[in-house]
Amino acid sequence: MNKPEKNSCCQKENKDARIHIRVTAREKELLQLKAQASGMSLGKFLIAAGLNDKSIKVTPEINKSLYVELCRQGNNLNQLTRLQNTVAASGNDLELYCDDRALLENLCSLINQVLTELKKVNSN
Repeated sequence: MNKPEKNSCCQKENKDARIHIRVTAREKELLQLKAQASGMSLGKFLIAAGLNDKSIKVTPEINKSLYVELCRQGNNLNQLTRLQNTVAASGNDLELYCDDRALLENLCSLINQVLTELKKVNSN
């Protein structure tokens, strides 16, 4: 008598094929960091990335001081917006004072800095 075949969808495939690749020390370090950030082993990460698995989520590290400063500037922007809305609701025009103008220029500068940092993170 023949044994009934096991359902192939429930079986784990044996991983017996090997792929050998060479990378630089820096590439290996970056791959390991991305694998760690995605919560995967290096092997699983490379397989998922190579097969275009959309479930890979790599969370980049953030510059904490930049994040804190961005939060502060966001608070400043909210205050200026609230002031603008209050003045507009009263029917008056809002003239920006020197301090407000400097604050907005500072905010624009910080936003550009954040964009530059994000481009650096994305290029890694």
